Amino acid sequence: MKILIVSQLYYPEQFQINDIAPELHRRGHNVTVLTGLPNYPKGELFEGYKTLEECRAKDIEREAKDGVRIVRCKLRPRKRGKKNLMLNYLSFAYQATRMVPTLDDDFDVVLSYQLSPITMVLPAIAYKRRHHKPLLLYCLDLWPESALAHIKKSWQPIYKAIAWLSRAIYAKADRILVTSRPFIDYLHEKNGVPLDRMDYLPQHADTTMIDMDLKAEDNGVADFMFAGNLGAGQNLKTIIEAAAVLGARADYKIHFVGDGSQRAELERMAEELGLQDNIIFHGSQRREDMPRYYRMADALLITLRGNNAVGNTMPGKLQMYMTTGKPIFGAINGAANEVIAEARCGECVAAGDSCGLASIMEKYISAPRDYEACGERAKRYFLSHFTLQHYVDGLEKDLKKLL
Repeated sequence: MKILIVSQLYYPEQFQINDIAPELHRRGHNVTVLTGLPNYPKGELFEGYKTLEECRAKDIEREAKDGVRIVRCKLRPRKRGKKNLMLNYLSFAYQATRMVPTLDDDFDVVLSYQLSPITMVLPAIAYKRRHHKPLLLYCLDLWPESALAHIKKSWQPIYKAIAWLSRAIYAKADRILVTSRPFIDYLHEKNGVPLDRMDYLPQHADTTMIDMDLKAEDNGVADFMFAGNLGAGQNLKTIIEAAAVLGARADYKIHFVGDGSQRAELERMAEELGLQDNIIFHGSQRREDMPRYYRMADALLITLRGNNAVGNTMPGKLQMYMTTGKPIFGAINGAANEVIAEARCGECVAAGDSCGLASIMEKYISAPRDYEACGERAKRYFLSHFTLQHYVDGLEKDLKKLL
């Protein structure tokens, strides 16, 4: 197949689509990715990608990596603040749509890798309309639900407009695959997507770490770690509040590895609570450096908001966590909670339950050996459900169905 992938975020930004596109190429498909200039997560354009002119000079406006052709459009970087974020979203939708007439006209199928925002699907729809090709949408984030993280209650007219647009966009997809089973009910009930046009395909994670020895050294301290985006949807205040319940003491530390819109507020909370020695922020790290940080951790933390449908999803970091051989403790609802229980790889409480999370952490601090088997159980469950091979087998099957 000749496949056009539309994704606002792509290499050198770190997302799983960076594995999926090359794997499709290795399976004999001709793959092109339409994306923007990289600027996630810090909000500034990456060095070497400051302008399209700079990309042209370095021959990376239309570069090839791992057999995948990458076509970039200019966009406004995310920077900081909701206004800039909205402008970033709109600029990709507009500029990538303008690029559609310059693309080959003989792609067999279009794959929209739909993170936030929903507007990143618009260029894929434009190609579908122009060349009458089928569109498969892989939904990783629910809209309009996700918009509630950025919209005040007084902005209801804006939310209604986003809800209308979301419904219209999902209606244009010939097939929708979702990362969590609860997505199917939400898209059906909220956006009117017919049930027979949807199916469940969980995200994969890289297996690089699954055979590594990531066992932490015994330093007399229980080291907990959260790795990933420090954004509002992750509800990371729950972790800070759990630390407040535990108090400032010498037998545990919490490591945040990542960056995002909530980092400054989380740092402020930790300082105000006098927990600077217990809560450490390491910032964003390169993917290849992550094993060093996982080796530092005894147990991993996962949280999400629980007041909406997004809170029932299974974030991709859970699969990555499972490859590290560490126990996983969460304050999270829905699919992630169910998988952790089914795999018997840790413990969970409801989303937002900081006291419950503190209780789990206290149990681990007191008796870490009670959780020694969790890591191997997590690895076994991962290998049975969440490898790249499992994922691309399912994706390839659905892409071929559309033809």
